[in-house]
Amino acid sequence: MTRLINKIAGLSEKKLLVFFFLLALTIRFGVSLYSYIDIKLNDSNLFNNLYYIIALDIVDQGKLFYETDHPYKDVVGPVMPWLNALSIYIFGNNWLGIFFFTSLASSLIVVVIVKISLLLFDRTTTLLAGIWAGISPLYLYYVPTPGKDIWIAFFMIYLIYMLLKLFELQRFSYIQYLIFILFFVVSFHLDERYFIFTPFIFLYILYHETNHLKKFKITKLLLFTGLVMLLMVPWTVRNFHKYGKIVILTKRTERFTDKLFGYEKKVEYFSDDFTGIKGLYYIHDYQIDSVISGKKTITDGGYQIPDIQIEAMRNGQLPKPLTGMDAFWSRIITMFEPFQLKGRYERTGYFYYKKSFRQNIATFLFYGILFFFSFPGFYYLYQRNKNTFFLFLSTIIIYALIHAFTIPYTNWRYRLPLDAIFIIVGSFGVTKLLSTIKNIQK
Repeated sequence: MTRLINKIAGLSEKKLLVFFFLLALTIRFGVSLYSYIDIKLNDSNLFNNLYYIIALDIVDQGKLFYETDHPYKDVVGPVMPWLNALSIYIFGNNWLGIFFFTSLASSLIVVVIVKISLLLFDRTTTLLAGIWAGISPLYLYYVPTPGKDIWIAFFMIYLIYMLLKLFELQRFSYIQYLIFILFFVVSFHLDERYFIFTPFIFLYILYHETNHLKKFKITKLLLFTGLVMLLMVPWTVRNFHKYGKIVILTKRTERFTDKLFGYEKKVEYFSDDFTGIKGLYYIHDYQIDSVISGKKTITDGGYQIPDIQIEAMRNGQLPKPLTGMDAFWSRIITMFEPFQLKGRYERTGYFYYKKSFRQNIATFLFYGILFFFSFPGFYYLYQRNKNTFFLFLSTIIIYALIHAFTIPYTNWRYRLPLDAIFIIVGSFGVTKLLSTIKNIQK
């Protein structure tokens, strides 16, 4: 085993990247194939999925700027339906083709993790990070699905890699810079949360282009601003034709953009069922006894109350509105906890969630361990490269605050785009601590 590890460590950078890509792709496509067979045998209805349904609409309509026939189809960006439609065009209406696309994206996450580790650290850290990411079940869980979770995680770490390469390591190329801008625009057409990073990237580019605000130089900044606005035009025009007003990206931004552009406030937004206290999961106080006794099993909003929540209520864990700082910290804990000690109410305070023992083990082994090691990892990274330290840490903080302040339905999988950072920095923490202990023993 030691000989094999040494042989892998001795590979050239190009061969090492190919090795990890093939390793990750083999594992992921193996999981996809197993899931595909299981779905077919059990006649699962997995693909009653919004991104897949819209993809079928795109194929049927035969046009990129597709029409929608239900408000629910307006709450997601176009990129994931486009990717699924592309898979259907290439492979036919075949779930395995969609799985292959997602396997590819998940494998590329591993490649980018390895590339960043090679840029910043030694081969030992790189091997640990690559192997950890390659086998992590957290990256495997969403591979056999038509959803966007894996793609969101890919764009996050890829954009960080490009910022590192272009600005921190000063390997600037206008071609790669244009690719970075294109991928950034694609990322927030995949998921509008990425759009919130725009002002921070703007300031980041300004800071570096002006040599830490010491000279006036804004060519790169103007290029970034101009191209982002230009590339947003097509989908914004499509939305204007559909809704008769400016809607940025998806209908989920409507509650914010209506205020910004001075539109008359609607009585109700589509997302209110998921974000309002008295939405889908709400249970009136006078209904609690009926739920505990088993007489009421469905909320007034039509949500099937799970048995685990009913049992929790019988044991005295009663739902109540989750607002203010309680909601803020609930979302932070939901995202970052390395394991869950007991079930709790999340989202609006009426949705009960409890991880199984197996979920806790997987989360702790493939996130929790490196989460804890990332603390010394960040300490050593600060000593080595302060700019990279702040890039990683600010990404985590900004992303966490977006969810803590604006997304009531935050759950653990929303942390997945940040896992790559914890894998990279946590692996560095492991190798530095082992090296420090080894030197002390000498």
